Amino acid sequence: MKNIYVKFIFKTGIVCCILTVFSCKKTFDVVPQNQVDATNAYQNVYDANSAVIGIYGKLQTIADRYIVLNELRADLMSPTANADIYLKQLNTHTETTDNPWTDPKPFYNIILNCNDALAHFDDMLKTGKLKPVDYQQRYSDIGALRCWLYLQLATWYGTIPYVTDPISNLTDLNDATKFPRLTLDQVLVKLAAFMNDPVRYLDVYSTSDPITGLTNSALNTAVDGYATNIFFINKYALLGDINLWSGNYNLASAAYRHLSDFGVGTGNTSAIQYYEQFKVTYGTFFTSYTNGSDNQFVDGQLAGWRQIFADPTVSTNESLEVIWRIPFNTSFAPVDPFINLFSNQGGSYLLTASQVMIDNWNSQTQRNGFPYDPRGRVAVRTLNGQPVIMKQLYYYLDNNTFQPVNALNKPGYWLLYRTAALQQHWAEAACEDNQVKFGYALYNVGIHDVFSPYFTNPVTGATGIPSSFDPTNSEQTFLPPPYDVDARSGGAQNYHGVFYREVGTRTRANLVQSPISLYQNNDKVGTENAIIDENARELSFEGYRWGDLVRVAHRRGDPSFLANKIANKLSREGNPAAGAVLTKLMDPNGWYMPFKL
Repeated sequence: MKNIYVKFIFKTGIVCCILTVFSCKKTFDVVPQNQVDATNAYQNVYDANSAVIGIYGKLQTIADRYIVLNELRADLMSPTANADIYLKQLNTHTETTDNPWTDPKPFYNIILNCNDALAHFDDMLKTGKLKPVDYQQRYSDIGALRCWLYLQLATWYGTIPYVTDPISNLTDLNDATKFPRLTLDQVLVKLAAFMNDPVRYLDVYSTSDPITGLTNSALNTAVDGYATNIFFINKYALLGDINLWSGNYNLASAAYRHLSDFGVGTGNTSAIQYYEQFKVTYGTFFTSYTNGSDNQFVDGQLAGWRQIFADPTVSTNESLEVIWRIPFNTSFAPVDPFINLFSNQGGSYLLTASQVMIDNWNSQTQRNGFPYDPRGRVAVRTLNGQPVIMKQLYYYLDNNTFQPVNALNKPGYWLLYRTAALQQHWAEAACEDNQVKFGYALYNVGIHDVFSPYFTNPVTGATGIPSSFDPTNSEQTFLPPPYDVDARSGGAQNYHGVFYREVGTRTRANLVQSPISLYQNNDKVGTENAIIDENARELSFEGYRWGDLVRVAHRRGDPSFLANKIANKLSREGNPAAGAVLTKLMDPNGWYMPFKL
């Protein structure tokens, strides 16, 4: 049963059939004659597995919307001359109700699928068709995915109907007397209550029954070289993000700390610590220079920062960087939508990097004095004379020529969460939890250097170590949990703390560190601003940017934090709408798209 069920995630044509079996009766009130009634379908754990896989297959269909709405409406992405009026509306925050990108129905259809499955899981538990351990894992997973969907919707629309019960028809949500609209803050309360409930199962799907030891899950295995434990939403990452949004900063940090310490886990236990997994290390990206030349820039699918985004069947990035990733199969719908959006070879080349983003990378200085951020050269390349967003294209294009290996064969994947996002979000949560020095360390040079008697020179990168240096009482934070991090390395016993190879986001990019006065002066706002700026350079085009801007502006009650950045993008590109957009976004009500089901 393992391979049969898991392969459904690649074969979305079959996935659609599964969704028809389980969800059409609730969604459309029609049971086709050639389908099985959903009430007869949830009979055992394998049926429950099919429902889970079907929902994730449906999730693939909104990948392009997730990226476009979170990036184009922010400041790092711009439409090309090929873009239609609807993409240009998103860019200038002038969306009309007929704009197909603003339609919330694709997201609510998945939410209704989630609600339907969760209700059936409840029934299966009551009737003994699901064991409690199987129920908890599947209920927690689909419930977490629903939370993630609601978080996106709330940040895009501002007020949304929030429903957790199965309903007969999507249009029922238009009835405000039955389903009143909740604000972003009200939605966050609901999401935090669900994710912080101690009954939630937060690890990946187990591979064996905890009592008998027998294999009991078709959801944690390997198929065609892909590890399926990263297909499903990582609940510790989501737990951290929901608490970060909700102002529960210590809880957020605790979730990020757990994921940093224990990684994805095996599904049987999380009690395995990794020195490198899910910590920003040299092993994932390091730039090598000799004799003042950058001709040894590390840039390949097996080395350097690019390997994070390369062909996952070739690259080794999975063990160090990837936390949540969903592949697109070349033989079944949906096809990888990012090729059409970004590629000028085999795609329509509709979107590219904003000039503001390019300027941001070019404004940085490396530790050897080179005046640019090397991540910019990996994230955006000039192909056929045009700047092309590359993060989603490295699986599709040849490793050396950057031409399509096969223009008709379009492999790809959707990278939803990775180590750098975990580290950057933890840095933000730490600052808000009044641990500014800790947050500074994470996004700069790492715990090892910041919590030491010596410090890295911000210009040369050189470090000074006293001849009598003993790391026993340094290179660790001596802070209360979850900030009690040990990054020691060396000493008489050659001891290595769990964080000894964590180097900080900017160090991995070989950039000079931010001014140490940020943490010496306990400058929470300045450090947080620097973290959000670093998010842009590290996480651009991956679907984080709109959320970052809304979260900080909303928390501070400062619309200008968001408005100025977006207006500056438009102004930098000579867009005459810049002034009107600034005025609109200075009112938080102007942040949100029109909601129409």
